Amino acid sequence: MAAGGPMRIAIVTSRLDVGGTERHIARILPALQRRGLDMALYVMERGGALEAEIAAQGIRVEGPSPGGMLHWPKAALSLASWLRRERPDVVHFFLPRPYVFGSLAAELAGQRLRLMSRRSLTDYRAKYPLLGSIERFLHRRTFGILGNSQAVIDQLGAEVDDPGKLALIHNGIEMPSPVFTGSRRRVRDMLQIPGDALVIAVVANLIAYKGHRDLLAALALIKDRLPAPNSPVSWRLLAIGRDDGVGAELKASAQALGMADNMRWLGERNDVDELLAASDIFVLPSHQEGFSNALLEAMAARLPVVATAVGGNRDAIVDNETGLLVPPRDPRALAAAILSLADNPDLRRSFGDAGRRRVEQHFSLPACVDRYERLYRALGEANPAPVGTILAGADSGMRH
Repeated sequence: MAAGGPMRIAIVTSRLDVGGTERHIARILPALQRRGLDMALYVMERGGALEAEIAAQGIRVEGPSPGGMLHWPKAALSLASWLRRERPDVVHFFLPRPYVFGSLAAELAGQRLRLMSRRSLTDYRAKYPLLGSIERFLHRRTFGILGNSQAVIDQLGAEVDDPGKLALIHNGIEMPSPVFTGSRRRVRDMLQIPGDALVIAVVANLIAYKGHRDLLAALALIKDRLPAPNSPVSWRLLAIGRDDGVGAELKASAQALGMADNMRWLGERNDVDELLAASDIFVLPSHQEGFSNALLEAMAARLPVVATAVGGNRDAIVDNETGLLVPPRDPRALAAAILSLADNPDLRRSFGDAGRRRVEQHFSLPACVDRYERLYRALGEANPAPVGTILAGADSGMRH
């Protein structure tokens, strides 16, 4: 850190496409910069959809353009050169591939004070059997390792010899403004959904582990009982998220199950807050999660939630108070939970109000940014304490 100058923090991640980690970075970096830290963002591949949004808020965005088969080794060399030139006080890696290649670059540049954030459970290693060994080796040379849910921290605890290296920083979101009835009606009219229909929303990219197949199977079990027995009003599912490979299969399945007319496949959207405001129930049927921003956003929008009891979902939801937790890959349990909310508007309101309060109390963006700022500033001291000590007592969002 230059004498009298702000601490210089370099965030290193992948291409800035729209996803949970990318949205998290887009939220926290400008907030930290406004608090007097010099934040720079190095993306290992340029061209992502969120680059312009982050740059417009005064964050320097650096990194190479796409470069073919050898792109990642070249990107690592480019990062090493940038680190030697910039000499940030702290380098913080997000996601596995930037951690692996970025750590190599940091070693070449002599950059010692390094952090890593893991944002998911380790299912991603299934296709890369050596990755676990590589990450364990890097953990020994990384000053601090952060997880965004207790489940992630528990996995890291089995990989890291020194528990003082570990700390939990939950996601944080901005609380949405109240949405008036007129806006809810307008969105439903735009989507050609009856005003009195029961609307279920899922916000997740169309990829196998997000559990859309289970959701369709669950809805097929109860499609003739929604929103309630003997009600003439129909129901709709809003599937919000880009197609990452299973979209055609899901649409064909909905057709075969006789539910095609109930589906609204909306793709990637920038009006998710309004879509949630037009909904009655939020469902997240994932097989694994680190910590879902979409789940927090739904709770903040006062939606009752049904989610699988995996990863950070168990941190966010208090079962039978702010929502319902069900086992993963269990369409019957998922169907029963959805039906219990569909049949009980009072319970939906109760869960929705409690969920909003929980996000306000434990998962706000300012509280999240507070913890990052506390960590980064403490690392600027001559002999910084372990990250676990720095953030002791600063974690939020306890399960109960």
